[in-house]
Amino acid sequence: MATTTMVELSGTSAAQLAAEAVEDAKLAERVTDMAPNQAAIAIAEACLHVHGEAKTKAEKLHAAWSVSCALVAKSAQLEEPKAAREVARCAAAAARSEDQTEREAGLQALVRLCNVCTDANAKAEVASTLMQAADAKADREADRIARACATRVLDWIREWDVATSAKTELLERTVELQKKRKDPKRGRQDARNVREARLTMEEGQVENMAKEAVADFLTDPNTHRTTLLESKAVEKMKVSQDAVSRDMYALLEAVMSGDVQAASNTSSQVEAMLKAFGGNLEGCKTKARLLALAALGGDAVVQVPYQEVAQALHIDVEEVETWVVEAVGHQVADAKLDQLKQVVVISTASRGIFGIDEWRSLRNRIGAWRDGVTAMNKKVGAVRQPPTRLAA
Repeated sequence: MATTTMVELSGTSAAQLAAEAVEDAKLAERVTDMAPNQAAIAIAEACLHVHGEAKTKAEKLHAAWSVSCALVAKSAQLEEPKAAREVARCAAAAARSEDQTEREAGLQALVRLCNVCTDANAKAEVASTLMQAADAKADREADRIARACATRVLDWIREWDVATSAKTELLERTVELQKKRKDPKRGRQDARNVREARLTMEEGQVENMAKEAVADFLTDPNTHRTTLLESKAVEKMKVSQDAVSRDMYALLEAVMSGDVQAASNTSSQVEAMLKAFGGNLEGCKTKARLLALAALGGDAVVQVPYQEVAQALHIDVEEVETWVVEAVGHQVADAKLDQLKQVVVISTASRGIFGIDEWRSLRNRIGAWRDGVTAMNKKVGAVRQPPTRLAA
């Protein structure tokens, strides 16, 4: 590509850059002496006219859209929103295409654009465009992609520091999309995600919503991990003037810590609320027992005597094997029974709460694994080296 000292692109240079981005993303990405915002738009428009065999076409589109989004992020602060808007318009057009390769590339580009934008309002606008584009097609694959986009947007609502009005619009679009593309297997999880996202943005009825979110989690027998204890709205329940909120928080804390004894007692109002969500206190005790068993695991394989398991779960020793099978079935722990030694061998265990301590533990385990692989590679390399020949 010929170099240029232009601050902005002429039509010819824009077309040239766009064509080269489609053919060679690495070459186009090295261009730094052109206006990034205009280059981003030119490349996005070029992506709407890519032809060829499906696999090759997909590779070209992925590379070119990546360059376009990267150039949006490099745009001047005042130019970024307009560039993001125009690139999103092109990506949305691709997402509405009858060609599945173009459609998927367009949706992926919108997701990528949301991630790279630094302007909060631009993020929200692109996310809104993503939701509209995701809802444009109606087939099985489109349903899957649309639900995935909805889940991503809910995560953004919790994370982004954007205006409440923008979050409300995104949330409403997400709820509507989920209603249209309902997945019977994920219906309850989708509703929970929406409720947790709403907790981050609504002040008026936030305490009631927090109680509902906690009750929903506690009564779901198939879910054993949650971020609820990290929610500020849920944390406020602990010191609320409402006795039901305080009791509900105490029950959640007891269940997540695997404290079966504490999870066995609560107020009649909390029990009534659990019943309204299709559960009961016995279900909470079951969840607490499973998490108590998981808590006996560690970063390495551990052997826990039956007696210790029974004590932690507040059960008889004769019931230990049944509960281990239950924990494995719910994927709370990967464990085996050694009936001869009367021990439970726990290989891995799920954490009900995945906070900073769990991330540190995971980082240490990955570091140890990486060091082990590096050492093994060095040994293999040493073995493969040809023997040194002695001089005659």
